[in-house]
Amino acid sequence: MSKELSHYVRRNYALVIAAGICFGTTGTTQALGPDGISSLSIGSARLIVGAFFLYLYVKFTKIQSAPVPKLSMWLSAIGILSYQLTFFSAVKQTGVAIGTVTALGSVPALTGLLDYLIYRQKATKRWFIATIITTTGIIILGTANGVADFDLGGFILAIIAGGSFGLLAVSSKRAFTPGVDSTYTMYKVFSLAAVLSIPFLIFNGFNWLGTIDGVAMIIWLGLIPTALAYILYAKGLQGVKPGVASTLILAEPATATILAAVVLNESITLQGWAGIALVTVGLIYLSRETRVV
Repeated sequence: MSKELSHYVRRNYALVIAAGICFGTTGTTQALGPDGISSLSIGSARLIVGAFFLYLYVKFTKIQSAPVPKLSMWLSAIGILSYQLTFFSAVKQTGVAIGTVTALGSVPALTGLLDYLIYRQKATKRWFIATIITTTGIIILGTANGVADFDLGGFILAIIAGGSFGLLAVSSKRAFTPGVDSTYTMYKVFSLAAVLSIPFLIFNGFNWLGTIDGVAMIIWLGLIPTALAYILYAKGLQGVKPGVASTLILAEPATATILAAVVLNESITLQGWAGIALVTVGLIYLSRETRVV
């Protein structure tokens, strides 16, 4: 493989990891926001605001793109909508650690499985090894403070969230046909998901959007871990297998843990730091793969 191609692949890996870091700010942002808000309401509002910021980006950068394939767009929109609703609900029921570990830890395996079942795309040996390393690290990180309280319903929601993100990864990747811009694709996907989410926002209430803390929280959630994160993710996904991207995105829970310690003064045990280190090792190992797809 040429040096230029190798650099292209590794640059895309870096973009996906950067997206994961942006995603990792979500939990801390919520913790600093108003109390007593429905998780479904937050997920819906985040989609709507994120779609608006993506619209502004597409408009002011004058992006030109061919139409996004409808099937891929709908599957991606259903995936991101389901992820938003089930992930926030899972975290609310099981707690941040177990909910995040279960959802994000299941994403690489479920994405690889979906990619194979739908598109017959086989994963590489390096992906299998990296997924085992990073998933082990996530489990170690998430159980650092004990797992005495186990909520089966929340656990199932977290697994659904992982599969939903996997559906987004697989379907959005397939939408990147010649002439279709990656950022434009995310704009169309999020716009559709935002429209589909409106009933959830109305039914669960949105009075909190009238408060300063509520507005600050949703602007951050819509701008950084949604619009910016998915722009980076979409650009990085080009030339990267969905399964590989979903392993790289495991930078999210490690970032969330560090932010919780620094900003929220939550303590991180030695086991927690060991989990973060293992996730880092897995990401570095995977980033050495130079295959382009």
